[in-house]
Amino acid sequence: MKRLLGAFIIILLASIGGHYAFISVTNLSWFSFTNVKIDCPESINNESIIDASNLKIGESIFRQDIKTAGNILLGIPGVEAVQINRQLPNSIEINLESDKVELFARTNKLCGLTCTLKLIDIKGYNEILPVITGLKGTRKPNYQDKLKLCYALAMYNELKQLSKTLADRLSEIHFRESGKVDLIFNPGGVKVLLHRRNYRKALYRLAILDFKGILGNTGFFDMTAGKMVVKNGI
Repeated sequence: MKRLLGAFIIILLASIGGHYAFISVTNLSWFSFTNVKIDCPESINNESIIDASNLKIGESIFRQDIKTAGNILLGIPGVEAVQINRQLPNSIEINLESDKVELFARTNKLCGLTCTLKLIDIKGYNEILPVITGLKGTRKPNYQDKLKLCYALAMYNELKQLSKTLADRLSEIHFRESGKVDLIFNPGGVKVLLHRRNYRKALYRLAILDFKGILGNTGFFDMTAGKMVVKNGI
């Protein structure tokens, strides 16, 4: 019994000694964080990344809170994924992947809406995408606007699954205060009115109409009730 206790004490002391030795080694100036390698989209200022991340130049790379830094950088508009790695002896590598713009959103100006519900600037963006309207007109949406953005992404993704033709024709998703939504399609300006709570069923019926050639290029389709009302020439 005494031998086992003695062996345990020796192991414990060795562990404590090893822990302090590790701390002493990692605090050597050789491991001081002095170099950073950043790979990020052109739209993001490199200098702002270090300031935002709370990584501390001059401190040991082993004492940097990489997990917290990654979570902070994920909050930057336009960033979808973050990877941070230590590189011995004194470097940290930061890789930011850009968030893909799924739709445009009309707030106080035209913005890009990403799949992670971030509104970002779209300077130099060449792709033509449907526009979300009926928002409050601010870059910091309230709860209702965030809900509308969620519905817009869900409807667009559902439409792409049901009918690529309709998804390509979609030009505008307009939210009314009543909870109803107008979908406007090109060419011709076909307008479809649906309730956002029942959008899946409405889009499914809409895809069938398009497949049968009934939708056409003009007209108004009211799908908010149990049966559809069609008004041509609007």
